[in-house]
Amino acid sequence: MELFYRVSFQEVVADALSLVEERELSSKHALERVFKRVAGKDREKARGLAHAYVFEIEKWRKKVDFIINSVLKGSTVEDLDPYLASLLRIGTFEIHFRKVPPAIATDSIIRVVKERFDFSRAKFVNALMHSIEKFDVEKALKRLKERDRIEWLSVRFSHPRWYVEYAIDLLGYDEAVRLLLSNNKAQRYYVRANTLKTDVDSLRDYLEENGVRTALTPLPDVLKILEYKTPVTRLDWYREGKFVIQDLASAYVAHVLAPEPGERVLDLAAAPGSKTFHAAALMENRGEIVAVDYSYDRLMRMKEKMKLLGIKNVKLVHADGQSFRNKEKFDKIILDAPCSSSGTYRQFPEVKWRFDEKKIKRIINVQRNMLRNAYENLRDGGEMTYSTCSIRTDEDEENVLFAINRVGLELMDYPFGWGDRGFLEIGDKVFRAWTHRHDCNGFFIAKMRRAD
Repeated sequence: MELFYRVSFQEVVADALSLVEERELSSKHALERVFKRVAGKDREKARGLAHAYVFEIEKWRKKVDFIINSVLKGSTVEDLDPYLASLLRIGTFEIHFRKVPPAIATDSIIRVVKERFDFSRAKFVNALMHSIEKFDVEKALKRLKERDRIEWLSVRFSHPRWYVEYAIDLLGYDEAVRLLLSNNKAQRYYVRANTLKTDVDSLRDYLEENGVRTALTPLPDVLKILEYKTPVTRLDWYREGKFVIQDLASAYVAHVLAPEPGERVLDLAAAPGSKTFHAAALMENRGEIVAVDYSYDRLMRMKEKMKLLGIKNVKLVHADGQSFRNKEKFDKIILDAPCSSSGTYRQFPEVKWRFDEKKIKRIINVQRNMLRNAYENLRDGGEMTYSTCSIRTDEDEENVLFAINRVGLELMDYPFGWGDRGFLEIGDKVFRAWTHRHDCNGFFIAKMRRAD
């Protein structure tokens, strides 16, 4: 594969993995950044392969690290230089997952180690790679299963231990395993017709003419992609903003809120903008949406997307959703709160490794501050949706109870047309979607209002 870059394909992947780890970028954004510095006739082919590597290594990282840690003596992969750890993960992934001949996989990694580090480190990695090659994964997993069943599930399905324990407590053992299996399946894509430019029937006809087979969904403007010859992002209508890629459960939020043309709507955590743009389309570009986000870069990306989609009633505001106030109150509010993203592992496997109980407690504090602030910005009788892409009750039902008991919001008895109901005493009045049950992201929605 001919590339023009500072070094080899393995280093391209290692650079992307480092950005995912250190900057907390998504796999997609990390690769975009790395490939700005890549040229050569095989660039696009390399980009596709690099994406597969980064995505799969992040997906199977617990299992990859289990192999490495089993052959390391007196330390773990987390103790190593982060870049060296990335290279070892690449080599292990090639040997045990992609079935690359071990000599080729080892040689590729050793060359990078020699250039990036020194001869003694290369010698250490070479010995380690030979041990990794000979390691019997299934035998080791069998021993682990006998010793610690939860840890076995965690390694076997490559999920954080806390997630496995949480899913079993919430759903029971058998269904938790189905969820773990589902999280590791290929992502399901959905497309939403941008009704400012087209309608769902025209979109369905266009996609089928271009070799994309679709199915209807519970939402009137969303289609499920069943199979395709050309990725939908390469089609003209995507480039013209006639449709967007948006998860089914995510697209339900705007329908539940049901903003009307002429209303004033606030989105307190707007970026990357999918729910804001959907609300704008439902409002037919009439009225006003104030879209708040703490990330200026993400707001600028929203601005570009708005031009493409033909959205004219959104005002972007760089501010913190925990404290933003407007002189005039709002008719409706979208609060799609930052969360543990524990419902999106199939789409963003890298988020699996970013959260622990301490970090989740901090984010729950942010969610509750945003709920308080939403109340202050809502007019009497105004309505809001609270949503997360989390499976956890402490980010979902418990926060709704906090909003009812401590903030003063009322939970509305919304007639959800699909999905499941939730947990705790308000479970029958909230919405949940599950990856293994509904073939979309794990998601939570509650509709509330400020009493007159």
